[in-house]
Amino acid sequence: MILHISQVSENNQFYVKIKRSNDFKDYVWQELIKTIKQFQDNSFKEEKEFSITAEWVSFLSILNDLADLRDINKFELVCSKEAEQKIQETIKNQNLISSKNFNIELNDTEIKRLSSYGFSKIQLTEFQIRDLKQLLKLSNGANFSVQGSGKTAVTLAAHLLLRNNKKANVNSLLVVAPKNAFLGWEDGFEDCLNDNCKLKEEGLVELTGTYNSIKKKLNSGAKNFIINYEMLISKGNLIANFVNKNRVHFILDESHKIKSEGAQRSQAVLSLAYRVNFVRKDILSGTPAPNRLEDINTQFQFLYPGPEYTGGRFWVRTTKKELGLKEPNIKLINVDMSKPQMALYTKVLNPLLASLKKNSTINYSNSKKIRQSIIKLIQISSNPVLVTRRQEEEGDIILGENIDFNIHRALVKEEQDGGSSKIRYACKEARRLAKEGKKTVIWSYFKWNIEYLGNYLLKDLNAEFIHGGVKMGNDDEELETRKYKIKKFKDINSDCMVLIANYASCAEGISLHHACHNAIYLDRSFQADQYLQSIDRICRLGNNDQKNIQVLQNKIPKTLKNIDLAVNHSLQRKIDDMGRFLNDPDLTQMSLKESEGVDPIDENISDSDLQGIINEFLH
Repeated sequence: MILHISQVSENNQFYVKIKRSNDFKDYVWQELIKTIKQFQDNSFKEEKEFSITAEWVSFLSILNDLADLRDINKFELVCSKEAEQKIQETIKNQNLISSKNFNIELNDTEIKRLSSYGFSKIQLTEFQIRDLKQLLKLSNGANFSVQGSGKTAVTLAAHLLLRNNKKANVNSLLVVAPKNAFLGWEDGFEDCLNDNCKLKEEGLVELTGTYNSIKKKLNSGAKNFIINYEMLISKGNLIANFVNKNRVHFILDESHKIKSEGAQRSQAVLSLAYRVNFVRKDILSGTPAPNRLEDINTQFQFLYPGPEYTGGRFWVRTTKKELGLKEPNIKLINVDMSKPQMALYTKVLNPLLASLKKNSTINYSNSKKIRQSIIKLIQISSNPVLVTRRQEEEGDIILGENIDFNIHRALVKEEQDGGSSKIRYACKEARRLAKEGKKTVIWSYFKWNIEYLGNYLLKDLNAEFIHGGVKMGNDDEELETRKYKIKKFKDINSDCMVLIANYASCAEGISLHHACHNAIYLDRSFQADQYLQSIDRICRLGNNDQKNIQVLQNKIPKTLKNIDLAVNHSLQRKIDDMGRFLNDPDLTQMSLKESEGVDPIDENISDSDLQGIINEFLH
């Protein structure tokens, strides 16, 4: 029995082709396929009776299992030259888990040398120095310190030490980060490095544009690059070619972005980690396990290809308590629903509950519909006209005396009068704070909310808004770009008193703590990482004033399920789990905050009152 392993190419992406001989036993073949599928992103690229084409990272993840399978069943492995090279690279990288080649024991004298390397514009704190020393004792490192603790500064210091270490002899910095975190790295270069620093002189080139333009940049002689996760998916081979010619220090910023093993970005990152021998790899995240503890596994495998994470500490973490930061004052604010809002909420909720009673198991056939219903409930809780406007656009609301049109008409009138209960509260609170000379950041997931508040309701406070449709911009002087809007809001002397933003665009990579100490949440979702990171935009090292956070949640009759409370409980569990895993009492304390305050239950509305509200819109 023979198993042939070779490399094939499609659309500039490389895959592994595994072909069995005619006498290869079916049960052994099926066992092999089953093992690979545990690591495979969706289905195989191609699957035939005697061959499969799979992701390289999936195949390289099972090398130990493959060896056992071969020894037990006595078959022969025949590899092409390219396949043999990839397998040997992977085995070499797997051995780095116990490698001492680039472990560096730092003393205080070497820390002081950072200044001579150009790292002189800031002084590392006691905790940053502690983390730096611990990280460089490891062949690859994970910095899971809280947001705003200066992970970028520690990473730049580590990189400079690696550049000036004869054993490591690093000559290149490669950063993978969300696009909205690029600005944070730009600021890091500016805040930490003096003008004589060689790293600053070289700069950090953004890998954006077409395949050919990125190829040109990588071949330009530049040594330091930053690329976003989505771009890496299709440009991995270009990156691999560059790494093979240089001695690269590879950074994953916001590494929890690869928490899902099946996601394309995870596959792209792991494929590089398994195929290419970096001098050193570091991952950075303040929220490494935002949904479940298993989220840590892919990040661990990026650092140490091969084994799954089975326990033990491989990271450093500085907590807010160690930094001496005050706990943010988090208040859960209960807000009354309007009658049309309550009627629409009930109209969406009840069919969802009825369908779940018939079949409570989430599966492929019903998951999309359930997700859509949950998003609708969050929208209704935040600003119900978001749902009825969409229904109107899709032709689901018919003009005339019917419940759908009557609810929509009432909600449009409500919008013209200042918006939903939550939006009116947020505007009133922002104006109160502005009168005291205090700036506010307002968070919402929904683009309409963001533009409605920024363009209309809070124009008197010179509000700015940011969502995915707002371009990053080349510099902070380019009008209507993210960089311009953020600079304007952060200017303590500007009259821009409010920034309205969504989590995907602003929860990572920007610092607002010097200018803003107040945040209001119109709505939240079940993503703990985005919520925690958004809080840390204003709770960061460098300013220890009291930070005030108001989370708005609707009061709903106790006979109805409250979507805000469901989000609250989910976040509480996830934050508490991550706090226990990281041994961070600050996170545990924050999870307790989610259970404080009065439950958002409207005791004054009975079932008959609720039916009466619905009846109002039936006629």
